Amino acid sequence: MPFEFLRRRLTLRTRLISNYLVILAIGGLVTSLVGSWIVSSTIMMQARRSVDHDLVTARTLYDHQLERLRLTVRMAASGTTINQFLSAGDKQALVDYLASIRRDGGFDFLGLTDSRGLVTVRVTQPDHTQDDVSSIGVVAAALAGEVAAATEILPAEILAREDPRLSQRAYIRLIPTPRAKLVRRTEETSGMLLMAAAPMKDPRSGIIGVLYGGVLLNRNFAIVDRAWELVFKGEQFRGQNVGTVTIFQNDLRISTNVQTANGERALGTRVSAEVYDAVLGRGEAWKDRAFVVNDWYISGYEPIRNYRGDRIGILYVGLLEKAYTSIRDRVILSFFGIATLGFVLIIGITYYEIRNITRPVGELVAASRNIAAGRFDQEVRMDAQGEIALLADSFNAMVHSLRQMRADLEEWARTLEQKVKERTDALMDMQAKVTQAQRLASLGKLAAGVAHEINNPLGGILSLTALTLEDVSPDDPNRENLTEVLRQAERCRDIVRGLLEFSRQSEAHKELVDLNRVLQDTLSLLASQALFLNVTVVNQLDPQLPPVVADRSQFQQVLMNILMNAVQAMDEKGTITLTTRLSSREGHVEVLISDTGHGIPPDRLDRIFDPFFTTKASGKGTGLGLSIAYGIVTDHRGTISVESEVGKGSTFTVQIPAATTVVT
Repeated sequence: MPFEFLRRRLTLRTRLISNYLVILAIGGLVTSLVGSWIVSSTIMMQARRSVDHDLVTARTLYDHQLERLRLTVRMAASGTTINQFLSAGDKQALVDYLASIRRDGGFDFLGLTDSRGLVTVRVTQPDHTQDDVSSIGVVAAALAGEVAAATEILPAEILAREDPRLSQRAYIRLIPTPRAKLVRRTEETSGMLLMAAAPMKDPRSGIIGVLYGGVLLNRNFAIVDRAWELVFKGEQFRGQNVGTVTIFQNDLRISTNVQTANGERALGTRVSAEVYDAVLGRGEAWKDRAFVVNDWYISGYEPIRNYRGDRIGILYVGLLEKAYTSIRDRVILSFFGIATLGFVLIIGITYYEIRNITRPVGELVAASRNIAAGRFDQEVRMDAQGEIALLADSFNAMVHSLRQMRADLEEWARTLEQKVKERTDALMDMQAKVTQAQRLASLGKLAAGVAHEINNPLGGILSLTALTLEDVSPDDPNRENLTEVLRQAERCRDIVRGLLEFSRQSEAHKELVDLNRVLQDTLSLLASQALFLNVTVVNQLDPQLPPVVADRSQFQQVLMNILMNAVQAMDEKGTITLTTRLSSREGHVEVLISDTGHGIPPDRLDRIFDPFFTTKASGKGTGLGLSIAYGIVTDHRGTISVESEVGKGSTFTVQIPAATTVVT
């Protein structure tokens, strides 16, 4: 009861301020928490994106080094200098020449084998030859005729034959590493190398040997330090490198700028078991926070494969997590500080505004009259308190709503006008299509009459001319004229046949048809023709395409006409892409036939379905093929359209209702 009495004694202003403060406090707390979560997520997401980018950069640098080695051996092997030294039998000159290539190309070793893979020349140890290196992946590929470059792991004995110093560099003692897999071995003697090999060829005898070389990655910090400088630019956080790059041989660090607690490179440490299982076990890229030697990093790992595709190592890029969490904590602390300051400022402004919201009632009456007169730019400012202030706020809100409603009505009027214009344009387009259909129907009736009238006399001309031509001797001067008459009469017969097809005299025999099968059958008919020899056909057929109700032979004629036009538009050389899919128009399927031909000029696109209109050279077409196709598709309650760009090609689209939507 005392609390209820006290609440009733409170002024409206006090109640408004207290209620507003509660709402503001709750909203501010929720906003701060959500904002902190967004800031934290954004910073860590940015860090992961940075790792993705840095990993791509490191991989690019790694692949660039491989490509440089590949180009070096390819150029040396494809030249004539080595063959000349081999032919002359001057081994010392050959060794000196290969030594210069090794020095300029940055190889740790360089050698030459015979056609069986036995080493014949070795720059670093000229006296050690005749050992078999054909088991190395890139060398085997080169013996098969390919120029190959890849990462390979070689045992210590092979490294020692190339150069004893390489086997010493490859040796690394394993250091116990937290979170790594348990292993029994305590040292690594083999080495991981960037290797490249290219075949040596003789025009008469084929492959005579292989030029091969490699760069040992164990204790070679050129790639990781270059990537570190390029990506992270030497940035540090409290004495630690912010970014790190590592090359792993299997799970062992052999080249890295990750440092141990005493500041040395962490050679001999190993990757965590979780990363090992994902990258080397399943062959997946692994991108998440990971414990690296002695700290947490936002990391990216991806497998390194040898020439045969086996996973033999890992490429790693990482960002020190605490460098980003420190930024996150500072930003969140700043965010809460700003929010608190804003909260205090809003409290002061709210108190001042609520205390001073009073306006005379007369201003409300005057403002109401102005609004009734159509002037909506009124706003009441009052110095009164309590209910009058609430009334003033409600009045101002009402005026704002009226202004908004008026603006909405004006906007709706403009929108309605635009929609009317769009519908008018659509109706005009539909009217044009109806006019086109009527014109084609009239022409079809005329074509049928003309074709029937001239078909019989034309057949007589053909028969009599052919009989007369049989009786004319080959050296008769009239034979050439009669041959030309026969050829032109046959052309007239083809035109008449096209007119009859265009007039649609025959009854369509409609049935359930698989458009994919019709396309394949049409291609089978055309594939053996000479004009298709240099044409590439790309099929993008939807296997789930529903059937349609259509006349199979008529639709085959439609597709054949479009395909023949496409081949002729490409001068019998190019690519035709066939696509079937569900149309964006509900209940329809569509067939798209695209070519890479000359294209159709925009001023001719509206006429290509007109009878006797053709863009082909004189005598190469009657201009009826697309008109007949238009009539067939229209008879099937479908549409046919074309999009074209001069110099790039054309795409014909045929739409037809699916069988489930056809009403019989």
